[in-house]
Amino acid sequence: MLHELTRVPVSGRRDRFALTAELLEELADHRGRDPRERLLVVDEAQQLNRECIEFLRYLHDHRLTRFALLLVGGDGAWKVLAKEPMLRSRIYRRVVFRALTGDQVCELIPRFHPVYADAPPELLLFVDDHFAHGNLRDWAAFTATAVELCRAAGRDRIDETLARNAFALHGGTRAAAATH
Repeated sequence: MLHELTRVPVSGRRDRFALTAELLEELADHRGRDPRERLLVVDEAQQLNRECIEFLRYLHDHRLTRFALLLVGGDGAWKVLAKEPMLRSRIYRRVVFRALTGDQVCELIPRFHPVYADAPPELLLFVDDHFAHGNLRDWAAFTATAVELCRAAGRDRIDETLARNAFALHGGTRAAAATH
């Protein structure tokens, strides 16, 4: 965590107390000296165990720190987090993300990356129907591939042929995920 916050390699054999002290200093409230607001994002929160959750609570509640904590997770995250009463009472709101609708795809994706700036809605819906299924993570994966293909072809926009080539590089089209 310290490495992710500071981008400085954590080297040597420091003990957990020294590392915790450094984390507290990094997350400390430095208003007046450092105007940055801090947001600590923990992805894959469904993988957290009791000790990790307690450590995050300790850092967040420490008198020296001031930061927002965002816990992001997939299936099972709420179940894991809700089991910990000390954390559950501190959760402001649970937000469930659903797949984007076709209208939302057509509104959002042209602003997501310049390769989609002038893409017709039919092309965006084609990619969404065959690959992304309203999932921004899938759109990000598709976009990275589409950008590489555009660069290789000396182009700055996608078309259906390029989209099909991107599908092929990802192993074909993807089936929509089952919804619960």
